[in-house]
Amino acid sequence: SSLASRSNDALITTAAKSSLLGVDIEGFDPTRVKIVTEAGTVYLMGLVTREEAEKVSDQVRRTQGVRKVVRLFELID
Repeated sequence: SSLASRSNDALITTAAKSSLLGVDIEGFDPTRVKIVTEAGTVYLMGLVTREEAEKVSDQVRRTQGVRKVVRLFELID
């Protein structure tokens, strides 16, 4: 991938990580979610509840530059 593409992906990742601070769930820790971006596709990974997975996905989808969100979460109860 080109330098411009990697730079854009890094900006999207940073914005997506910052957007997780807006997830309003008591006890939610944004550091439990790993975010990787490749060509505008954001991959979300981590150990989360079903509610956290839904809210994190919705929050990241609204991030500028995100073309697609792929959820690779492991769900816990």
